[in-house]
Amino acid sequence: MAAKTKVTSPAAQQDQVIGFELSPALIAFRRTAGDANRHLNTMLVALETLKGTAPVRPKGLAVPWTKPGVKKEWDDSRDFVLKGCMIAVVDALDQYMRVVSRISGLAALELDDAMNGRKSLGDERRPTVAERFEALATHYPKTVPPEYIAALHLLVTWRNRFVHHDYRFGLALPIRKTLTVAAPSFARDFQGTDIIGAVDRFSSREPPSLNDLAFLIAIAQRAVRRMDEHLLQLQNGPDYAMSLMRYLIAASEDPKAFVEDTWMHGGNRSAGRVHALFLDNGGNHDADLPPNAPSITRKKLNDLFAFGRVKARHLFGTAS
Repeated sequence: MAAKTKVTSPAAQQDQVIGFELSPALIAFRRTAGDANRHLNTMLVALETLKGTAPVRPKGLAVPWTKPGVKKEWDDSRDFVLKGCMIAVVDALDQYMRVVSRISGLAALELDDAMNGRKSLGDERRPTVAERFEALATHYPKTVPPEYIAALHLLVTWRNRFVHHDYRFGLALPIRKTLTVAAPSFARDFQGTDIIGAVDRFSSREPPSLNDLAFLIAIAQRAVRRMDEHLLQLQNGPDYAMSLMRYLIAASEDPKAFVEDTWMHGGNRSAGRVHALFLDNGGNHDADLPPNAPSITRKKLNDLFAFGRVKARHLFGTAS
């Protein structure tokens, strides 16, 4: 016997709650950092496997190639993979802050220069990615633990040294002290992480170990998740929904075509398109949504977005 299809009444649909638990900035960060970690593990396993097996040449390899013959050649290949991963994760941190700055109201306006890496008047250089994230965390105190910020400084500075051979900046003494004090908690919370050993390897200009890098990626993920959760909890649901929609339009390949397509049919059908876009960009119907997360009902969403192309063009600035 076929299962009965559950029919939701129009009234019940109007009361349906759409919560915003993730920002597009966090979604993009997670995708990039997660891919970097996965590809790192794949490539390192492939290198170790290659040591004991005959190579399989990929199609399109037109240049001469021989299997590494000495330890240094294997180490150089391993270092190349580590460098690529560190670049991707630090770039993901940079992109997280840039996207946050482009969603109106998500973070304080006075943080715009820091989040976009602009040099302040009188400064000799632009801030590093870690300094920018620290500025964000300082503005919202008690959101990200100081030891997480210190670990991000280690990640970014190590990336600069290991990848770019930039030795102008080391780890400041307060950062080193913070990491040292946090060593027991890091070891407890991150599968025996040896942060003291990681700092020693950094100071000796050695590459990070796989455990070092896995820990630093995990720290970055936790720090960004905490910040994103806090920023969203400060939002008003309807205001954030409108800011999110404006961001999605501006970030699209063709904003004018995006607006025309979304509001093609007008009314509740167009509001339904907006609803689907929200679900693809951090919204959900989860009954266990954090209590302070911004949310709107489907009725409110319809009130905000159930209109046609003419109004959409003027509202979102694509009329010309």
